[in-house]
Amino acid sequence: MPKAWTGSTNGLIEGEVVLLNIRTSEDIANYRGTLRGKIVLMPETSRYVMQFTPFATRYTDERLQEFALDPRPQSSSTQPRPQVPQMQQAGAPAGMSLQQQIRELLQSEMPAVIISGGGSFNVPRTMSVAYRSGDTPPLPEIVLPVEEHGRMVRMINRDVKVAMEVEIKNEFYDNQIINNVVAEIPGTDPRLRDQIVLIGAHLDSWHGGTGAADNASGCVVMMEALRIIQATGIKPRRTIRIALWGGEELGLIGSRGYMQNFLYDVEANRPRRGYEQFAIYLNMDNGSGKFRGIYLEENDMAFSFLREWSKPLETLGFGTLSPRKTGGTDHVTFDRIGLPAFQFIQDELEYMRGYHTVMDTYERLIITDLQYNAAIIAVLALSAAMDNAQIPPKPLPENFSLQRR
Repeated sequence: MPKAWTGSTNGLIEGEVVLLNIRTSEDIANYRGTLRGKIVLMPETSRYVMQFTPFATRYTDERLQEFALDPRPQSSSTQPRPQVPQMQQAGAPAGMSLQQQIRELLQSEMPAVIISGGGSFNVPRTMSVAYRSGDTPPLPEIVLPVEEHGRMVRMINRDVKVAMEVEIKNEFYDNQIINNVVAEIPGTDPRLRDQIVLIGAHLDSWHGGTGAADNASGCVVMMEALRIIQATGIKPRRTIRIALWGGEELGLIGSRGYMQNFLYDVEANRPRRGYEQFAIYLNMDNGSGKFRGIYLEENDMAFSFLREWSKPLETLGFGTLSPRKTGGTDHVTFDRIGLPAFQFIQDELEYMRGYHTVMDTYERLIITDLQYNAAIIAVLALSAAMDNAQIPPKPLPENFSLQRR
């Protein structure tokens, strides 16, 4: 699978594979002047480890109770997204400094193509290469599953020659426009209708699969929630708006654009009028699993609101309010400027097995879970739209600025 934004090969490349066996900075000198035009195999960075738990899991009551515990003041570190359980580090070159030196070596040597390992069960998982529009296209890079990659490394280390044929065709377009899709149910209360209850998910997806879990699942849930609200005939006091973000995989570009245009003037470093009118943002971006609760992003002022709004849903298995932070998706855009914005605690299912792979297709979705999630969103969005009060923003730190972000 090609890395995102990789460059293209110069037609079909054929040749012997050269293993880049660099463990220390001193090893780099061994490869200078030897890699131009070569098929370069990067060293192993992870290996498959047998696991004895189901691929798809739901959170137990005990685990949800752990989420509800407040780790502060001992730690306020971000609660990570689910991690792939069957991978471990494999004695890869350590330290960002060495990794940067390896990258500089490859840039100067100009190999024909770079081969890395990532993903398992014979399914590659890719991330991206660094690229900005207008730059020279990056070096061509593809990713093999750890099984194939590891086999090639073992063969070369035993003096067995490995050859490959590789061809990558990638085209860059000079279109730098990111599009968001926005719709709303207008508020009806003259005092509150300019205040916005925002729900959303990201519309763009990773190459390889069809982006079903990441993040068509979030988009259909938010669209269905808005349809449910409309079908009830209830007239919300505040405006309920849906935003399907473009460019999340590029770095939250769509939601950041919305924030800068409507909520916060980055150049002047001050809130816009929409800042005070922002009631809440609810985001979904962790696949098909059921909502079990909400990460509060250390926003203590939101607790009483969300506890009250969640009470009717507790018998359905929803109601864990975790003080912790979680990252990696569009709610971060709003939380970083102090606005109440939240991501849900979701059953993991097998999300990380298909994440950013060719496996991210319709088959990864459980439609009944998504229907359940849509109903949860409809209840919470309506509750926020009808409440007499709204969650206040978190105080911004002294000398706060977004200009360097």
